[in-house]
Amino acid sequence: MAKRRIPPLNALRAFEAAARNLNFGKAASELNVTRGAISHQVKALEEWVGIDLLQRNQNKVLLTDAGRHLLPALEQAFDLIAETVAEMHHPDLKGHLAIHAPPTFTSRWLLPRLGAFIEAYPQIELTFYHLSPFPKALPGDYDVVIDYGGGRWENRWVHRLIPVDLFPLCSPKLLNANPYALRTASDLKNFTLIHEDDGAAWTQWLSAAGARQIDAGRGLHVSTANHALEAALLGLGVALGDQVIMSQNLEDGTLIRPFSFSYPSPAQYYVVCERDRLHMPILRNFIKWMFDEVGAEIEL
Repeated sequence: MAKRRIPPLNALRAFEAAARNLNFGKAASELNVTRGAISHQVKALEEWVGIDLLQRNQNKVLLTDAGRHLLPALEQAFDLIAETVAEMHHPDLKGHLAIHAPPTFTSRWLLPRLGAFIEAYPQIELTFYHLSPFPKALPGDYDVVIDYGGGRWENRWVHRLIPVDLFPLCSPKLLNANPYALRTASDLKNFTLIHEDDGAAWTQWLSAAGARQIDAGRGLHVSTANHALEAALLGLGVALGDQVIMSQNLEDGTLIRPFSFSYPSPAQYYVVCERDRLHMPILRNFIKWMFDEVGAEIEL
């Protein structure tokens, strides 16, 4: 393995603090050293790399192009070190998390990914709940809620997890068995529409797609998203789905999108919890894991 060429860590810390604050005095106060020590360390780093990183103008500090290139890497590296050291104080995180989530989201998105979390935190016990109707006041018995809705929770920590777009889905065997083609939204008049509500979702989608002449309320009505999914898989009609719940079926070809138009759902997936519970390491790790799974950064 090749030997790493890493500048002195004290010099890197001094530069990162000075560059982030754009002020030697603030950096000195943050690191509990003198302003002269910061200046000396930054100069030593510049000599080590052989290029100017900061421009000095009396009390004002500006980043050069090289400094702007280096700063994000240092911030990320120091954040990772800080997080790792913090986790060392909880080498065997243990406890119980009560999670309230829609059953379809739990079965179609959470559970298929949960093995990685369980492997990383084997001492954390998870319990999933779902009450109907969905509570609009956060119950005290739950540590975290996954809400499919508008994200309007008062005095709670709320952050959108996944944006949701709605689009029609059906089984290939439905198209093979039906004498009518399904190439545009207007062609849906010849197919059974599958509903998990009173027809509001299809009404919005058809209106956005320019097919208002279709009776959006007709068709097969079921009580849950899981039932709508099963009905579509059985070839009973065309359902509205999203990239979160239906991703696996789209990948394996058991469901297809007959056309590409999608419509932003008025409901999105949100993570909700009490603000005073965010200090709990097991809760923070679970929330961070979920956002890592969707490739999103989150500040807690």
